[in-house]
Amino acid sequence: MTGGRGIGRTTCTATLLFLVSVSGIPFEEAEIQGDGVDQDYAFVLTTDFWSAAYYSTIEVEPPRDTQVSISPVSTDAVAHYDYGEDMVFVVNRYLADNIQLVDPNQDFATVGQYSVGNGSNPHDIRLASADKAYVSRFEWTTLLVVHPFTGAILDSIDLSPVADADGIPEMDRMEIVDGKLFVTLSNIDHTTWEPVGPGKVAVIDVAADTLIDVDPATGGIQPIVLQCSNPYSELRYSTERGELIVACLGSWGVLDGGVEVIDPFALESNGVVISEADLGGDVTDALIWGGGKGYGVVLDSAPWPDNYARLVSFNATSGTVIDTLAAQTSGVGSSMAGIEINTRGELYLCDRDAVSPGIRIFDASTDTEIDMIDVGLPPYDIAFVQAPYFLRVTGGETQNGGAGCVLGQNYPNPFNPETVIPFRLEEGTRVEMAIYDIRGRRVARLAEGWFPAGESSVRWSGKDDSGHDASPGVYFCRLRAGSQEATRKILMVQ
Repeated sequence: MTGGRGIGRTTCTATLLFLVSVSGIPFEEAEIQGDGVDQDYAFVLTTDFWSAAYYSTIEVEPPRDTQVSISPVSTDAVAHYDYGEDMVFVVNRYLADNIQLVDPNQDFATVGQYSVGNGSNPHDIRLASADKAYVSRFEWTTLLVVHPFTGAILDSIDLSPVADADGIPEMDRMEIVDGKLFVTLSNIDHTTWEPVGPGKVAVIDVAADTLIDVDPATGGIQPIVLQCSNPYSELRYSTERGELIVACLGSWGVLDGGVEVIDPFALESNGVVISEADLGGDVTDALIWGGGKGYGVVLDSAPWPDNYARLVSFNATSGTVIDTLAAQTSGVGSSMAGIEINTRGELYLCDRDAVSPGIRIFDASTDTEIDMIDVGLPPYDIAFVQAPYFLRVTGGETQNGGAGCVLGQNYPNPFNPETVIPFRLEEGTRVEMAIYDIRGRRVARLAEGWFPAGESSVRWSGKDDSGHDASPGVYFCRLRAGSQEATRKILMVQ
């Protein structure tokens, strides 16, 4: 079941200019944006946490047309958009225990729903393919493997070997990188609801559906151990940094957490880039945009109902706060929830203000507020319906990264099992080349180092970074040369 990304389509054309190199390989000199550019949307979950909850949508392009309260969801839900299947998956959590499918190509209608176990309290979903998905279940010890569209149970993975003393790992948010599923484990004592020791990240081999032992020298199966406790936010992967990012809350009202980054290739924590002590409160959500600028939702450490919230920007290199973009000044308890950033460089904040709730939109280049959108009930979570960040809002390919960097067509194409990818540099520079799948996950690193001016090529064997054969399908090759970047679609066949 593959979506067509046919919503809000506008036509865009471009002129092609072909230059034949001395090796006879054609290079496309013009930037190609495809035969159409789809409208991007913000998918927003709204809730009063008690009696009513809905999803709304905002068109990302101004004037940001909005559909309010399209259809109901549970009062405790989060959303995930899968670009490969062009489908929004709503995870209806506490006391709902189901996955709800929302199709952008059918005016965001709910097209399916299935249970993942009564009392399981699902917290996230990630697709490994069109017919396999993982669902984390906070109250249970087993991670569920299902068909993402029918809910048919394919398998379950026992995470009790990496749990705390109560035997329940409290699995939370997930991401897939480099053929591995990463699952944050809160390790909460079910009696006191306080974190027990540092947070953990379970690592699962997607091909084998087995736990990976990240420290074979130690007995048992070892997860990644974090420096802080209680990983709380969405687990986000930054292709720019090559790291996973998570906000660790620690204990409420205690400055013991921070924003921590994880190396998904070395399978270890890279440490805390900014602490709660530096942020001045509990951090409940955080992301890092580009190389080093981050954003966080920070709650005052004062007890409820005086734990007001702030949206801050911070420097992830120096570990210092840059600015406060928004601050709560009245109300009962914190009123700010999730944040997300889109490929336009716009930061969306869920402001749950009791008087005038809505989505606040900020220009991340200037940290200034540019819009406020009413989405009905107070917003809680956002998922952008858009191409992965590395595709740069073109909706397709950019073979010309600038005057000094051109990515040629791979040959043969389609291919199996090998292909050659040519490129040309105006001057010698450091080059990075990698293959990504249609969900924006890196499959294989092909080159990393200095290349001379002129024409070069890199061969892809059709294997991923773990040495496994990649599945047939559409992939993207991304070339980075100095400050320039180009992306091209390639096709592996059976």
